[in-house]
Amino acid sequence: MSSILGAGFSVGVQDKELFIRSVANLFYITFFSLLTSVVYFLITPLGDPTAEIMARTQPTVLDIGVAFFGGIAGIISTSRKEKINAIPGVAIATALMPPLCAAGFGLATGRWEVFGGAFYLFFINAVFIAFSTYLIVKLLQFPLKNYVDKAKQKRVARLAFLVVILASIPSFWFLYTVYQKNRTKHIIQNNLISDFHYKGNEILKWEIEDLDTVILVKTFFSGQPVSDSVKRFYNSRLQELGLKRYKARFFRINLTKSEMDKMTSEMTEAVVKNIEVQNARMRDSAQALRDEIDQGLLYQEVKALYPGIHALGVSQMEIKGGLRTDTIWAAYLQWDTVMTGEKRKEAGSTLERFLKARLRTDSVLLQQADKGKVP
Repeated sequence: MSSILGAGFSVGVQDKELFIRSVANLFYITFFSLLTSVVYFLITPLGDPTAEIMARTQPTVLDIGVAFFGGIAGIISTSRKEKINAIPGVAIATALMPPLCAAGFGLATGRWEVFGGAFYLFFINAVFIAFSTYLIVKLLQFPLKNYVDKAKQKRVARLAFLVVILASIPSFWFLYTVYQKNRTKHIIQNNLISDFHYKGNEILKWEIEDLDTVILVKTFFSGQPVSDSVKRFYNSRLQELGLKRYKARFFRINLTKSEMDKMTSEMTEAVVKNIEVQNARMRDSAQALRDEIDQGLLYQEVKALYPGIHALGVSQMEIKGGLRTDTIWAAYLQWDTVMTGEKRKEAGSTLERFLKARLRTDSVLLQQADKGKVP
């Protein structure tokens, strides 16, 4: 904090040597603070970004206000005869060290967007603390260390204002981004979440997850299973609202309202996390198995058993029955030679057993046809 105040003070009183020392000290202190943060996050088992860390990755104009008034408090307290260390300490705790620690987390975990956003917050905080110090020095008319002509003073003042303007430009973009995100959340809340709740579902939690190619609106609820028609309705609603990349996803938690009311927030988070993990595992397992199946190789293996096979294809399909949906493997088989009666039945049974073992599943829906025909 002293280095930043010294930089702003030195510009105000035209002290070149003090400015160089202040900037050098600020560089060293920043480097070692960042290094300490990186080392901590490299050795700590806590590797997930917290809400406090993520809150410092998108600085806005509001953060500039915190830094500006913190700098004013700092220079006023240090310019008094009786110095008050508590005020600069608060400025350090709120404006300087938290973004540096968050930047260290970004470096340690390789999350460059976190590092960039957090370090930019530290940068604008330092700039505006120094700028507010410069303004107070000029306002209180501190004596200049060295006499300089009016033209040079004006050039220094214009340069200081230019640096401030350039440093603050990205914060306006971040503010606009935050505004857009909040606006989108309000639209989703009013047009999707509230409507879904009014249809008799208890909303446990909902969140937005950006997957680059698509943005998921994930809703965790207690109630009746969501039909495909309801899913299509809400996805169409999102499209009508101009949210082209957004898709609605619903996760049902089989609990009554009274049971939900008794749950603590920690229990609720644990349930939601468990459901997300289970769904992720199911998706990863199914995708891994689909990637593993080589249709051409499978065809060659089956043809080695029955040379009379003309074509073979396998895929997964959903079968709905009442409130339950099952996913099974389906196999389509064409015979090159006509095979009827017991021979086709026996071959079909053998192939079903083979495909069950090959596809690692309990059931296979096998459809057979002669070449040039459909089953």
